[in-house]
Amino acid sequence: MATLREISKKIGISIATISRVINGYDNVSDETRKKVLKALKEFHYQLPQVAKKRLHYLVGILVPDLRGNHYNIISEGIEEELTKHGYDSFVTSTYQLLNKEIEILEQFFSRRVDGIIICTTRNDDEHIERLIRSAIPVVAVDRMDSSIKVDTIGIDNYQSAYMGVKYLYNKGHRNILFIQGNKDVYSSKLRKKAVLDFSKKFKIKVTILKGNFEFEGGYFPVKKYLENNDKDFTAIFFSNDQMALGGMKAIYELGYSIPEDISILGFDDDSYSKYLFPPLTTIKQPRNEMGKIAAQLIIERITGKGSKVKRKILLPTEIIERCTVKNIL
Repeated sequence: MATLREISKKIGISIATISRVINGYDNVSDETRKKVLKALKEFHYQLPQVAKKRLHYLVGILVPDLRGNHYNIISEGIEEELTKHGYDSFVTSTYQLLNKEIEILEQFFSRRVDGIIICTTRNDDEHIERLIRSAIPVVAVDRMDSSIKVDTIGIDNYQSAYMGVKYLYNKGHRNILFIQGNKDVYSSKLRKKAVLDFSKKFKIKVTILKGNFEFEGGYFPVKKYLENNDKDFTAIFFSNDQMALGGMKAIYELGYSIPEDISILGFDDDSYSKYLFPPLTTIKQPRNEMGKIAAQLIIERITGKGSKVKRKILLPTEIIERCTVKNIL
């Protein structure tokens, strides 16, 4: 029996459209429907016994990767809430590769998912639009400034980063390094913009260094900068805690102390952050709660109980003050 992907290639019709035909939706032309049904018969594709609006109590979760803590914690929250309501789930990673979208679509459709939760944060709106056109309910996590018309849940990345640099400013810091995350990630863009906007408004010096949300994304930029420029700043604001941990290693290797010589502010409040030496001051975002609400939203969409208006839900963040920021006023 041929797969949906193979049939799609043979007849030149998208997997999403084929899925709409299989599941009995009306938004397909008669000509296309006939072509699809003919191909399904020729390739001996086994149609589901009940094709229209039968719940399988299964939700697909799409993440860029499963390294680190961010998407793992969100996924745990999603799965915990889905389980309460009798739903199963499975997580699929793109490994940061958007060209995997066809394989992922086929996997979701072949498993008869009732809904999909998208946790990707890159410029992949076209990818998500394909899922929406398939008539399967979609909820997006952590992409609040995207133009796609689905329910979204996340934090205000701009205001959170603005709060972070303001915190450093109130502690007396006027020369700050900001280590940004991947440049094509929504949250990274917004956090960078907030820091730059604050620096312009309050006339402080902010130097932007490129990172990548990984440990090395904090380690190498900080080490290179200190080796080439010495210490012409008093604080570093990292776009996440993993980068902060990498940066702290570079600082110690070059003989500096935290926070006596350099203050450090992270973002996320990873589980290990309070166990670092010294414990990391950081901005906490409620990732587990984010996952739970995403699960609630997708269940509402699946069961038809959700609002007709697409919702954007913002959860609050807060600064967790520990020991890595020195008051220099």
